[in-house]
Amino acid sequence: MTEKSKTLIFLLLAVVLLVLAWYSKPQIRPVRVDEIIGKALFEKFTDPLAVKHLEIARRGATGDKEEFRIIEKDGSWRIPSHDNYPADAKDQMGLIADALIGLKVLDVAEKMTDNTNTQSANAAELHKTYGVLDPTDENVLFNEHTGVKVTLVGTNKETKIDETLVELIIGKAVEPAENNQLDSNVSVNRYVRIAGQLPVYIVNIDIDRFSTQFDRWIEKNLLDIHSLDIAEIFVDDYSLELQATSERTLGVALNNIADLTIAYNSNETGDKKWSLKKFMGYRGAQREYYEKSINANEELNVEALDGLVNSINNLKIVNVTKKPAKLAESLRNSESFAKIKLDDSLFKAGFYLASVPDKNSKESKESIKLLASRGDIQLRMKDGICYNLRFGNLTGTQTVNKEKDEADKNKDNDNDNSTTMTENRYLFINADFDESIIPPADIQPLPEIPTTGDQAAIDTIKKEREAKEKSNLREQERITKAIESGKARVKKLSARFADWYYVISEDVYKKIHLTEATIIRTKTPPTNPNTNPNTTNPLSPHNHDHNHDHNHDHDHDHDHVNLPEINLPGVSGEFKLPPEPTK
Repeated sequence: MTEKSKTLIFLLLAVVLLVLAWYSKPQIRPVRVDEIIGKALFEKFTDPLAVKHLEIARRGATGDKEEFRIIEKDGSWRIPSHDNYPADAKDQMGLIADALIGLKVLDVAEKMTDNTNTQSANAAELHKTYGVLDPTDENVLFNEHTGVKVTLVGTNKETKIDETLVELIIGKAVEPAENNQLDSNVSVNRYVRIAGQLPVYIVNIDIDRFSTQFDRWIEKNLLDIHSLDIAEIFVDDYSLELQATSERTLGVALNNIADLTIAYNSNETGDKKWSLKKFMGYRGAQREYYEKSINANEELNVEALDGLVNSINNLKIVNVTKKPAKLAESLRNSESFAKIKLDDSLFKAGFYLASVPDKNSKESKESIKLLASRGDIQLRMKDGICYNLRFGNLTGTQTVNKEKDEADKNKDNDNDNSTTMTENRYLFINADFDESIIPPADIQPLPEIPTTGDQAAIDTIKKEREAKEKSNLREQERITKAIESGKARVKKLSARFADWYYVISEDVYKKIHLTEATIIRTKTPPTNPNTNPNTTNPLSPHNHDHNHDHNHDHDHDHDHVNLPEINLPGVSGEFKLPPEPTK
């Protein structure tokens, strides 16, 4: 082959590649805008069940891309960006499908001189004006002019091939003056365009349905409980410090403060809902475990307890981190902590397996317990289910978009949401079953049937005995079913919680993390016109460091307990817990 022939072949290949590149690059598709007014923007999208993949993209306040995806996997929705955490997508997907199916074009934002001119030099300026620049376009530098891009992908029933059902960019809200000319719910009229097309339309759509926030797409009631089912709350108030006892061994200086069991009666109102069932403390060099009492001028902080219940009803998490498979398997099988091997992730999240003295034993017995850097509480339910909530280390901060109120929803720039920085904290949840919490069976004593005497009287006693026998049998069956049901439920809950370290905001942590100091407060003194009203705050929890006696012993001796040997890569030197966040 001659050099001339080779050159010709290379030139032909170059031409072919140029043609392929031209046709493969994103094109703005032509559309006749005068034929679409009053019609559905996505006529082919009619079945919400066809959606298998949803992606929402936007720019944050700092200009960074925020992309959120959920996919259907094995019949359930999952969030790939969060280790395939289960998405509670039924309601949210319903809102999105309802917003897009049959979405009618009310008007065209700006009539073009040539509706088929797909390469208009004014396209970028037009899209910039109405805030419908593509947020996923790396070349777009004007963050405030980008929209919210919504992409729905489904599987074609005939071809079995995935296809894009919707690809919409939602822009700015329509100005009130322009809304007056449209017959619709003007509060949610917006400029939109189909990705890859030039025209900008006006439609009636609520942008709030298209959230990229993780907590909007997950189960709202994480614990799956109702406050009316709470029987009592147990607070294990302690603090601890990690200490390096050798090159590879950690010790924990454990400072037990108090144990409080607070009974909850949902049938009562106000202060009567709560009562202090048991109050235990520690005293002396030997850390004697003894029963305490509160003074006459003290009371339960009902506001703090009510705040806990309200927060538990809708326990909001902001993130999740997946636990290692072996640890998750042990927790899923409800293995005792004594059988669980120490895991690096536990340590890093602020949870420690340690051998701790048994406070209820007079002998020197110890048991393996999971300690948390910021203590723990237990919610005990009427059905015997006990939810253990352990509070671990801080895990950085997160930028959170504040929810817009109704007055803000119509502002021009919806991507310029006000944001706040929040500190986050690890939360370890597991569930146990305690059948002693279930109300005991009401077993009635059986009357003896006399062998002699009036037959009618004997028959009456027989009937009474039979009735009580049946009642006792029902009560025994109730207890048996309650225990079986409780154990089955704990198994499901163990499977639910086993895989995840949950992450909550510091605001939520402060509401559900109770201690002796926040549960018991000094009573509000009677109002006296001659008393300075600023001297007492009835809602402030008492402070053990400021003239507060309780007649309680607050010895600060520590119980030193040992952790198993660990080898943590990159961890050395002095071991300290992170400081409490600035209040």
